[in-house]
Amino acid sequence: MIYNGSVNNQKPTTPPARSTALRIAAVAVLAAVTAVLTLIPKIQIPSAQGYIHLGDVAVVFAGLVFGPFTAMLAGGLGTAAADLLGGYAQWAPISFVVHGLQGLAIGLLARPRPGNVPLAIAAAVLGSVIMVAGYFLGGLVIEGFGATLRSVPLNLVQAAAGAVLGIPLSIAVRAAYPPVQDLSW
Repeated sequence: MIYNGSVNNQKPTTPPARSTALRIAAVAVLAAVTAVLTLIPKIQIPSAQGYIHLGDVAVVFAGLVFGPFTAMLAGGLGTAAADLLGGYAQWAPISFVVHGLQGLAIGLLARPRPGNVPLAIAAAVLGSVIMVAGYFLGGLVIEGFGATLRSVPLNLVQAAAGAVLGIPLSIAVRAAYPPVQDLSW
């Protein structure tokens, strides 16, 4: 941390190059965490060609703590990588777009008042709607109407788990390490 030139009670500022490097590192780490939570544990959907997972926890957490752009990149890259590694390559482009938009929406809605629980819940609900609708539309192309319709309730469960676990995690991390807000992007 460096001071911005004034001696009188000025808040330290992070140099721009360091801040950019830390933000890139945060995206990389969160994408990896998202991929792991998407792959392990995963619950196969017998009536469809997919699975549900805990990757949404990371997407919600990233949106609420690190902001819209980190969440968009981490959510999109992490879930797409998990699909590629887990044998679901046909879903990778859909996961990239859907979870990327989910993270972006959560981060944009929650950004004006970080740490506000009702706003975090509203952001997670918006992200859930985007995720469920996105997978429904993508599933129509890959699986057809019947299998896609059967996957909607389980996608809702996945989205709810993401909110129920991601929101308290974001609150705990912000409380334990307030400087994390400086990495919001």
